[in-house]
Amino acid sequence: MNKIAEGTEKADDAKTPDFRIYAREIGAEDVSFYFIESSAPQNVEERAAREGPAPRGFELRPTDESVAEIARKLLSDPDPGAETNLVVMVHGFNNSRDEALDFFGAALKAVEEDDEIMKSGRKIVCVGYRWPSEKMIASVIASSFEAMPLFVRGLLVFATVVLLAHIAGALFLLPNFLTAFALALIGVIVTLIALRAIVYFRDVYRATNYAVPDLVEIIRQIDAEATKLVDGEDEEKRARRKRVALSFIGHSMGGFVVTSAIRVLSDVFDPEVITTTLSGAPRVGGAATGRREAEPTVSGKIGNVFTLMRFVLASPDIPGETLLADRANFLSSSLHRFREAYLFSNEGDEVLRMISTAANYFSFPTKKRTFGYRLGNAEILSEEFGPLERGPLLDRLRVGDETLAWLAGQTRRRSRANMRRGFDPAEVAEAFTYFDCTDYVEGTPPKGLLTTALNCKAGDARARISYLQHIWLLFLWSPLAPPFLRVDVHGGYFRGALTQQLIYRLACLGYDEASRRLFDGSEMMERCKQQQIRVLLSKRMKRAREEMDTPEIGRELRRKLEKLELEKTALAQENARLQSIVLKLPTPSPAVELREGSVNIGGVEIPRRKD
Repeated sequence: MNKIAEGTEKADDAKTPDFRIYAREIGAEDVSFYFIESSAPQNVEERAAREGPAPRGFELRPTDESVAEIARKLLSDPDPGAETNLVVMVHGFNNSRDEALDFFGAALKAVEEDDEIMKSGRKIVCVGYRWPSEKMIASVIASSFEAMPLFVRGLLVFATVVLLAHIAGALFLLPNFLTAFALALIGVIVTLIALRAIVYFRDVYRATNYAVPDLVEIIRQIDAEATKLVDGEDEEKRARRKRVALSFIGHSMGGFVVTSAIRVLSDVFDPEVITTTLSGAPRVGGAATGRREAEPTVSGKIGNVFTLMRFVLASPDIPGETLLADRANFLSSSLHRFREAYLFSNEGDEVLRMISTAANYFSFPTKKRTFGYRLGNAEILSEEFGPLERGPLLDRLRVGDETLAWLAGQTRRRSRANMRRGFDPAEVAEAFTYFDCTDYVEGTPPKGLLTTALNCKAGDARARISYLQHIWLLFLWSPLAPPFLRVDVHGGYFRGALTQQLIYRLACLGYDEASRRLFDGSEMMERCKQQQIRVLLSKRMKRAREEMDTPEIGRELRRKLEKLELEKTALAQENARLQSIVLKLPTPSPAVELREGSVNIGGVEIPRRKD
């Protein structure tokens, strides 16, 4: 029976599509919602993740038909030059399927209830993308011994036997130091089991090997379907087509997934993106030459029909030092392709400050704790709330214990060689608009959504949350805290009314449009001030969307160039023919001085007849 069941299971897995797509019908003409789920397994010995119940209000659709439907909706605006948007939302680590559905469900509810998005007149397709993350502890603790390598298992058995012998009083047969050694071994093994149980490293593996390639494939397939549709249009309509705006919302490890996917999708051989030489100096004539401060320097074009538009990061699980421009900066290489970038952060995010830094202690290459903090813990040093003067940006931002200016000063980023070639360590940091939500409050009476909102910086811009308060916040986030005290230090952005409006309107509409539709810019900033959000606006310049580069558009362009080349050749031939005719004409006689009463005919002087 087991063999029959196993054979049936394998047959079912073989029929499982790589992705499951669920659609929601809401009757809205311009805004559409999809939930795309990777069927990649949580464990390598599993062939595919099993199908779960459809999200509430969604219907399972055939995968390939759904991709074609998404492409049609993105190109359905009667004006081919109008901006259409594909907004992809990616969750973070430690998310079971049910939690991911709750996460996307709350986002869907917030967008549906926002008339400024729903009635914006833009064609917007919102996609919630789930990759195979899992819930910590409960999902893995049972398999800890079975998955344990034989060497570690042998050490555990050896240590257990020694301790049992000690308890039984038989240790006199063994050297005394073995008890201490056995306790140490058990402590190390328990630590390894605990690190496995928090699923951080397991999720990093799945994010790198499943989530990133699968997200790349989703974008590729939508691009391929949209390309076919555009190539089937008439030439006049194709010529007016602008690229579809591609925007992302990345929460926690979802930010890592998005940045890694963008690096894969990008054309690294495009001359526009090769901005430096191998020595690090700006490439003469490249996109970096003569650029303005914080202006996007490389093309945002992805595939044939997309252009990267907006990138919203909420509590990203990315090293904080990536805000400092330097070689091999994976955030910088992705960030420069977007028109707008937003960072929502929180000094009291203990999931990043405590758990992520502890997990990355084994792998992050640094000699000092100061450099190990995460980007989601970035804070703005100011006593005030609302929009703030940027000033020297690296002095206004702190990640962990020190400001970015201090971190930059401790590294080679301010070496003389870098200064000579015009190197600016703030180049990446300047690209972001920052929303520091450490003291963000909602409700009546006001209550902190991401921390206890003690406003430690009142009276001292450089003050910080105490270490004991960090411990307390970690407890308030944990399941051990009573429900009425619990604080979502890591995901509270997606529970507050103002932060949800900011995140979704910025992603779907962009800053300028969100400012006009949300409320005018001054009122938006006033709400941030009242609800204790610190804001630093980016100086980054916007660029116009590029034309599409579908195969048919490329063929048309080549045909036009060939036609121009033929016309140029024909013109040159006609010019040569006319020149040859001119050369065959008789050479005019040199001018001669005629005597009075004579005329010149054909070079012969003939006396005029006298009557």
